[in-house]
Amino acid sequence: MRAEATARNAYPRQAVPVADLLLEMTPALDELAEHEPGHAVRTCFLAMCLAEAVGISDRDRLGLFYAALLHDAGSVSDVDPSWARPAMMHQLMPVAPGMDEERLAAEHLRVRRGAQFATRAGFGPEVAVTVMALNEHWDGLGLPMGLTAAAIPLFARIVALVDGLEIAVSQEGARAAVTTVHARSGTWYDPQIAYGLLALCANGLLRELEAEDLASIVRDLEPNSLMRVADEEEAERIRNAFMFSGAA
Repeated sequence: MRAEATARNAYPRQAVPVADLLLEMTPALDELAEHEPGHAVRTCFLAMCLAEAVGISDRDRLGLFYAALLHDAGSVSDVDPSWARPAMMHQLMPVAPGMDEERLAAEHLRVRRGAQFATRAGFGPEVAVTVMALNEHWDGLGLPMGLTAAAIPLFARIVALVDGLEIAVSQEGARAAVTTVHARSGTWYDPQIAYGLLALCANGLLRELEAEDLASIVRDLEPNSLMRVADEEEAERIRNAFMFSGAA
């Protein structure tokens, strides 16, 4: 941890670690998505712990780090289906019998806004596709495309799993949350990844979410050798993209 802090302090004052910028944004994202304060930070912590456990490389883990912090980019609370879902979407993806038109409209709007944010802020495609596929389910019954199994991008499978776990922990407590993940393994969630997460939970992972300095811990989970630093121009672009997304 000390090495990471030293590396951060070595940059010129006008240079800002991207992780610090994103951590400043997460409270607004949590509020917009109607989650408990600290949700994005806890989700990122869980994602990075799981990534280490399943052997994801540092280079790939960097993209997951940003994707986990920004997974709620594009979230909105109030949606008018008449404008949120363009006519082309009605033609390409007709609403299945029994599907809630307003819910699907909200999902399409979330997908578009999240992808726009990731692109405008200069993040790689792994962030955009994670945001876009966050609500896909392993069994193909998710939204918006109905992707199934390995067709769902890996980062989206990981973030959806830890996102669901964190929400369940906040709402129901740790024991009930673990039960929920068990129940949804193979339907909502990739069963192999879910198994790995449940093993971590059995070894006390969820207790670590209670750390008072969790945001600092998460900041240092960004792979140090690949740490992304923004100059003034890039930092402004990220902030402007955040404003454009409607999250501020």
